[in-house]
Amino acid sequence: MEKTIDQPKKAALYCRLSVDDGRSGESISIESQKILLKQYCKSHGITDYEVYDDDGYSGTNFERPAFERMREDIENGRIDTVIVKDQSRFGRSYIEVGMYVEEFKDKGVRFIAVDDGYDSMKSDYDMMFPMRNVINEYYAREASKKTKSAKRAKAKEGQYIGSRPPFGYKLDPKDRHHLVIDEPAAETVRRIFRLAAQGVGYNRMTKIFREEKLLTPIAYFNQHNPDYYKSDYWRKDFDWHVTSIRVILDNEVYLGKLIYGKQKNKSMKSKEKVKCPRDEWIVAENCHEPIISQELWDTVHKILAAKHRPTQSGKVQIFAGLVYCSDCGHALTYSQKKKSDGTYHGAYSCWMYKTHGKEYCASHYITYDVLYQLVFCDLQKMIGCCAKDIIGFRKFLQSKCKSSSRRQLESIVNEAERKQTRLKEIDKILSKLYEDSALGKIPESRYEQMSEKYEQEQKELSQGILQLKQEFDEAKKQTDASDRFINIVKKYTYINELDANILNELIDRIVVHHKEKDQSGRTYQQIEIYYRFIGRLKPQTDIMT
Repeated sequence: MEKTIDQPKKAALYCRLSVDDGRSGESISIESQKILLKQYCKSHGITDYEVYDDDGYSGTNFERPAFERMREDIENGRIDTVIVKDQSRFGRSYIEVGMYVEEFKDKGVRFIAVDDGYDSMKSDYDMMFPMRNVINEYYAREASKKTKSAKRAKAKEGQYIGSRPPFGYKLDPKDRHHLVIDEPAAETVRRIFRLAAQGVGYNRMTKIFREEKLLTPIAYFNQHNPDYYKSDYWRKDFDWHVTSIRVILDNEVYLGKLIYGKQKNKSMKSKEKVKCPRDEWIVAENCHEPIISQELWDTVHKILAAKHRPTQSGKVQIFAGLVYCSDCGHALTYSQKKKSDGTYHGAYSCWMYKTHGKEYCASHYITYDVLYQLVFCDLQKMIGCCAKDIIGFRKFLQSKCKSSSRRQLESIVNEAERKQTRLKEIDKILSKLYEDSALGKIPESRYEQMSEKYEQEQKELSQGILQLKQEFDEAKKQTDASDRFINIVKKYTYINELDANILNELIDRIVVHHKEKDQSGRTYQQIEIYYRFIGRLKPQTDIMT
């Protein structure tokens, strides 16, 4: 666009207020700034002006809509004067403030900071100008640190610090830092998790919700907060996307948790976000009522961890991520062929064998129908045993789980004691080394070399002990594994058919052995079913062919 230089020029009254500045009171509010600048114009005979205001924008960078619009008007020769309340309202980056003021001066544009008494036409060598810029940036950095510190403290206490509640919740009218369930939205969240547990993929879900004309999370929020979003983009009521589904399924807020610090700005002046490792997150448990159970969350994420591509028949493979090779440990892959009658014949075989050949593994071939029938019968028997004699079934599971957990706990305790003993030995060695070095019995270089070696071992031992503690805590949880498993089994008094939800709720993995021949020449194949929390309930099943 060409510059327009013949038209009358005007003054730009620039106002800015960030979210943090707003807490300081009305003295620097947008309206107060406008009043002050208009009064200045009146007293100095400036009648032609336009107000540019950035409300809610940080002064640490200049990516602000009103500021960019003002710069464009300057480029087009429409403005000859920029007036601000003080330099901090213009910006808090001392380098960029100085750069823009110099740029304005080069274009013949006068810059006035009213409260600071600065006028680029009269104060060309004002030493306070750069000093004020430095002070303003220092203030911004300190304010940023204090704000982050305050937010982290609230997050650690389990207080919700977001401006907009996650879909499925609303802010508690009595405490805005506490979430309460928003039932209509929460039911959609539950449905999303239930569909995912059945093996329904992201794209299929979006199609279902669009066809049903179900409000998207943003559309639902807009319905209750019509003035929140100014753009019409957010008003596409039923335009569900894969991202919307994925965000909900990955959000641990639905377990009653609050998580802060998943990402952060690359720097104070940058809006670019970088992801933080999980060990840097603040995770607060039991902050509000959960919408879904931990068991459902675990089932869904177990399914999501496996690839669930639809087969040629359009159905999602219900055993995906559950069937493994007994020899190489890789998953068995599913293949399907269409028969002459229009039906499909499906089978599993070892991925390593299919990819690299018989030098790496055997086929471990098993048909879908055989696997389905075997697992179906085993589940029916187990559910029947639980329903018929739940007390006897619980005792059986408890004896199995406790025996396994006891051995694991003993092993962990013995290993931890060994590491603790070695730690004490190293403390004595380092103390003796220090004494020998102080008395001159060994050279300092030798002391440094040996102490570094032992300190490294000490560090590794400490990390190992911490890891063992975590394993110990996890092993102790296994003592109530029987109750956890029974609580899931009790949901199913009888099953008519298998689906991904049932399989992933009850089964951890299915191990398939390669077919072999016995002494009589008959072919048999061993199958092992490992149930969640409790492992294998009985020896492997042999399929005779």
